[in-house]
Amino acid sequence: MDHVETNVDNSRSPLLIPFAILLLVATVGGGATIFALLHHGTNGTNGTGDNVPAMSSVGPTTFAKAGPMPVGETTLHLKSGAPIEVWYPATPDSYHGTEGTYNVLNFIPKSILDAFPKLNNDSEPYPSGGIRNVDVADGRHPLVLFSHGFTGFDVQSTFLTAHLASWGFIVAAPEHTDRDLNGVLGKFLTGTAIGGTMVSHDVADLGQTITLMGQQGTDSSSRFDGHIDMTRIGAVGHSAGGSAVEKLAVADKRVDTFIGLAGASYGAFGQTSSGAGNAVPSVPGMIEYGTLDGVVKPKSMSSAYNALKQPKRLIALSNSGHLVFSDICKLAPKTGGLIGSAEGAGLPVPDALKKLGSDGCSAPSMSVTEAWPAIRQSVTAQLRWTLGFDTSQAGLEGLEAAFNGIVAQNTTANSVSGPVR
Repeated sequence: MDHVETNVDNSRSPLLIPFAILLLVATVGGGATIFALLHHGTNGTNGTGDNVPAMSSVGPTTFAKAGPMPVGETTLHLKSGAPIEVWYPATPDSYHGTEGTYNVLNFIPKSILDAFPKLNNDSEPYPSGGIRNVDVADGRHPLVLFSHGFTGFDVQSTFLTAHLASWGFIVAAPEHTDRDLNGVLGKFLTGTAIGGTMVSHDVADLGQTITLMGQQGTDSSSRFDGHIDMTRIGAVGHSAGGSAVEKLAVADKRVDTFIGLAGASYGAFGQTSSGAGNAVPSVPGMIEYGTLDGVVKPKSMSSAYNALKQPKRLIALSNSGHLVFSDICKLAPKTGGLIGSAEGAGLPVPDALKKLGSDGCSAPSMSVTEAWPAIRQSVTAQLRWTLGFDTSQAGLEGLEAAFNGIVAQNTTANSVSGPVR
């Protein structure tokens, strides 16, 4: 059985999910020395007492591997009932118990499962990166939001979300129920047109998630009580989620930085004639994309970067497609990937959807796992610098040499020197 990467220490050999139905809904839409004063019990940056791993030096591969903190995982809910999956740094002495997993069946309408029973027989759990409901590590941790792609789901990018928790961030990923896997499939089954005319409340979901996490951080009955630094908030999103977090950065002044992975708003797909989508965020931003992306054109990502205010950064990944920023390509490799699994289950696959369900999962694209270390490095380093934990951008410099053949472009424009905060 193929190995699937996980951030869980001493984890079991994970099982692969025949992710049959997702084809219909593939997510579209040399280091400088620094001193991070971030240990619990010290004043921390600006006296906040944030607890993230302190680094004596940072370079272009420092954050490519899992950080020193064990990862916990739990599920919260918005008032609407929509789930929020949360990854967080855990205490070492409590790091034992049930490994977090997810099952794609939980994101598929029952009518489809009834019509294609082979899906029920083939599906198996997939590790989501943490140990369920363990204690939160001492101190306070910055908050990062993650917004999934169109027809995705909250745990679609655990290779990254759990990784960020291992480096001291609390990561909250809400389920956007009006454009998640279940919601879009439901519309598809009823013949509702799916595409650019659909309206999502994803930005509102993200804002409500910030508010909820703030409440959790001051609730004596919550495991997060006293553990969330609401003065440092980043937002990361994939595809349509990349557009959502950029809009959020315009609309919500609590957000300090955003990162769009194969997604952006102003100057790219998803731009609207009014509102947050027609404005440029004033906070630092980064856009990252694959050079072989056939869903979101690389040219549109370059245009979006050009429109951003400084400081900003653009990173391109060689020979990578749209799904390189998710776990999706690794979910069903032995059944021909998402498309092969769906067809094997008897599902008719329109030609247009075949591309959406496989973009970046096979040649000429490189294996997504080859690119994941570069993604982990760049996203972690960008968050640490923009949120004020690293005094330089050393973790973002030299990526093309450090990830030779993987990082094709690393462009930046900065109107500031030193840390952003």
